Amino acid sequence: MFVVVTIAVVLAVAVTVLVARWPSSTDSSTYGGLPSWLPTSTVAVGRVVTASAAHPALAIEGDSVVADLAHGHVLVTAVGPAVPAEGQFPMPRTSPCTFTITLADASGAVPVSAAAFSIVDELGQVHRPQVTAQGGQPPPTSVRPGRPLVLTLTDVLPVGSGTLRWAPQGAKVVSWDFEVEID
Repeated sequence: MFVVVTIAVVLAVAVTVLVARWPSSTDSSTYGGLPSWLPTSTVAVGRVVTASAAHPALAIEGDSVVADLAHGHVLVTAVGPAVPAEGQFPMPRTSPCTFTITLADASGAVPVSAAAFSIVDELGQVHRPQVTAQGGQPPPTSVRPGRPLVLTLTDVLPVGSGTLRWAPQGAKVVSWDFEVEID
């Protein structure tokens, strides 16, 4: 009995000490902050990266990149992949995937070509997605100033990571890393 009481007292003291030292929810200087020993970042948050064939950029889905091309520049954003169903069991090896590409703020006539888009899955397989303009129409041959263009890319891809690449002049300008998740 003495051992049980001793253990209970030790636990009560330990809990009291922990609670007393725990930062309060109103103490924003310690709760949720980064440890002081970590270096501070010098990279600006929310910046837009500029890419060209000479200096291609790697982004993640949702990032916008200014593509500096021979015919002008354009702000290009890739979102996706959207998958039709999640939570399937057993988990299928592949899934239909849809990406949305937005080309906006063009200066000059920036060429658009379905052949400029490719997808590399985590196994190294290269996929050539179907590219359409909004509404399923064939894409125009260029995007012009003041006229943003939204493209839809579709393909059946294996579950896992991959990279969506855009090479509007034959050389890769920007790539977006993504993950096909259906769990």
